[in-house]
Amino acid sequence: MKTRDMKLDEIKVGERYREEMGDLSSLVESIKDKGLLQPISVDGKNNLLAGGRRLTASKEAGLKTIPVVVREVEGELDAREVELIENTMRKDFHWTERTRLERRIFDLRLEQDPEWTQKKQAELMEGSEGATSRRLQLADMLEVVPELGDSKTEKEAWKKYKQLEEDVVTQTLISTDDSRWKDVAKHAEKHYQIGDAIEGLKKAYKNDLHFIEVDPPYAVELDKRKSRNQDLIQMDAYNEVDAKEYPAFVEAVAKECFTCLKKDTFMVWWFGPTWYKEVREILKKVGFSVSDIPAIWVKDHAGQTASPDTMLGNAYEPFFICRKGKPKLRTPGRNNTFVFRPVAPQNKIHPTERPIELMLEILDTFVYPGSKICVPFLGSGVTVRACYQRDVLGFGWDIDKMTKTRFVNAVYKDKTGGSSE
Repeated sequence: MKTRDMKLDEIKVGERYREEMGDLSSLVESIKDKGLLQPISVDGKNNLLAGGRRLTASKEAGLKTIPVVVREVEGELDAREVELIENTMRKDFHWTERTRLERRIFDLRLEQDPEWTQKKQAELMEGSEGATSRRLQLADMLEVVPELGDSKTEKEAWKKYKQLEEDVVTQTLISTDDSRWKDVAKHAEKHYQIGDAIEGLKKAYKNDLHFIEVDPPYAVELDKRKSRNQDLIQMDAYNEVDAKEYPAFVEAVAKECFTCLKKDTFMVWWFGPTWYKEVREILKKVGFSVSDIPAIWVKDHAGQTASPDTMLGNAYEPFFICRKGKPKLRTPGRNNTFVFRPVAPQNKIHPTERPIELMLEILDTFVYPGSKICVPFLGSGVTVRACYQRDVLGFGWDIDKMTKTRFVNAVYKDKTGGSSE
């Protein structure tokens, strides 16, 4: 290796696997103050091997020449390995950059040595064989499912990939199953409709439903809160409503629900506590009787907070019991607390999924066998899954096709005795 100064315009950048440079402001100021302390690496033809961030920052700092280490490399494989090893010792690659680069090195090694293995690759990179295998698989999947690249971390992408893999396996089982459970999956497909809830309610029969469960968006930036706290959850399946439009949205849904319910029926309406007053007043305005005191789902000691050092964990969610006319409870005298542990984050198929045991208890409290119920915002579809266990017809709408596929898979597993979690 040789070290010398080189003019910036003589350095050839070419194709690079690093695409995200990150914040360069501090590095630029450091270079302006003390110059470039760590040389970049080039080959004998002035092709950049490592140091893309330092090169970019040097240009922004106004330097004309910088120190470089001239390395003798033999072909693309040698150059890519220098790029990978040096970059992983400094600012981390974006996980997609690293996986694609490791795949390229693996392929180049395999061309030279037909007996090259993932184990040898792991030893070369001084990592575990399992982690190397995972990155190689993700690199392949990125070519097939580019959306995986939207994941913030490799860990999150891997979980999405495994969920997709499980979905494909279950769908294959359903398509090849000759038993009656194949018909169950077909019915589930019909009951989980893709579409807008308000438009769906407008087309439904009036005075036709025995019960409605409404779990609308809360207009509390839940998408941002959960994405900070639970990287296992697929927040792309959650659709928030702007706070300015929320009262009109709630009223539009409430009006349609009141029209579709039969006389003397119940409706459950979940809400964010910050909207308690507004939601309750709107529900009363459209014709429902609503108690001042909501019912609550107590999460059995499980709490959630973005600041565990300063804030208590939220361990309950409220919902209004709305009455059209004078309905009678199926279980008279029951109190207004429902205590059930939440679904573990890694087992959720939707960010707001609730435990099926909770939904079964709600049905047992408000709904009689043979009833027809609607869930305008289906989400995970867990309420409809509960309906199948209580001789109740349930249906509704949502707009996420991926979640619908997972709902159908969960129904199939419920009916065949497989695990749905």
